Amino acid sequence: MEENVKAAEIEAGADLGTPEGEQAAACVILTEEALKTMLQEAAKTAIRELKREETKERKRNKYHDTFSLMKCYRDAVFHIENAVSEGTQLEIQDMTEEQQETYLRSVRRTRFRTMLMTANVDKAIDEMARRRAAAGRELEYKVFDMYFMQGMAYEQIIEQVEKDTGERLGKNTPRRWVTGIINEMSVLLWGLEDEK
Repeated sequence: MEENVKAAEIEAGADLGTPEGEQAAACVILTEEALKTMLQEAAKTAIRELKREETKERKRNKYHDTFSLMKCYRDAVFHIENAVSEGTQLEIQDMTEEQQETYLRSVRRTRFRTMLMTANVDKAIDEMARRRAAAGRELEYKVFDMYFMQGMAYEQIIEQVEKDTGERLGKNTPRRWVTGIINEMSVLLWGLEDEK
C-alpha cells in the first residue's frame, strides 16, 4: 500500500467495472498504520469488556457463595455442637485405635474450620442487625433471620410478618431484602478485590 494514502478512503458505488444496474461493494483503503491503530483500539475495547464481565462474574460468585454459606449456616452450627471429636464419644467397635485417631483428627480439623467460618458469619450477621437497627429497618433483618435462621419460605415470612405486625409485604419484598443483606454481607465476608 502506498504511504501517502490517507488514513481511510471509502468509495461506495464507484464504477469498478460492474455490470450496469449493479452496485459495487464498498471499498475501504487503509494504510498499514491506520489498520494497526484500528486493530489496537478494537483489542483494547475487547479487553475492557472482558474485564467488566469478569468483575460481574466475581460479584455473582461472591453473592452465590454468601447465599450458599447462609443456607448451610444452621447445619454448620449443628456440626460444631454435635460432631464426635472425643474418643469417649465413639461407639464404633470395628475401628482400630489408629482408625479412631485418624477419624477424630479429621473431625476436629473440620470442626475447627467450621468454627472459624461461623465466627466470621456471626460477626457479619451482628453487623447487619446493627446497620438495619441504626437505619430503622429492623423488619428487613427480621425477614433475613426468618429465612436463614428459622428456615421459613418467603410465603411463610409474608404471612408471619402480617400476623406479627399487621404489615402486608409485597410478594417480592422478602426476597429483595434478603438479597440486599446478602450483597452487603458478601463484602464483609470476602472483602473487596483489587481492580487491575
